[in-house]
Amino acid sequence: MSNAKLENLLNLALSATEIEIQKSQVLGTGYTSATKTWELIVKYHGPLERLESEVIHIEPLINGYAIATVREDFIDAFADLDEVEFVEKPKRLYFE
Repeated sequence: MSNAKLENLLNLALSATEIEIQKSQVLGTGYTSATKTWELIVKYHGPLERLESEVIHIEPLINGYAIATVREDFIDAFADLDEVEFVEKPKRLYFE
């Protein structure tokens, strides 16, 4: 079941197979298949200490945002934390 705190595109990527992720330029952005981790953009409130653990690395940004590196199997538990408001995957930028 999809998590309401997770962006729709992230929910789609998490339900996709490894082959589908590799074929898609959009779904695979932020995913490292060797370690099965995702780099995610997180909107949070409160102290960061509760968000970080042995399997979750947090890089604070500004105004309540952070970059979280999370193992795929911990994303739902991470999003369920009270301090986490919203989680999205990074987007690939294209310039002409």
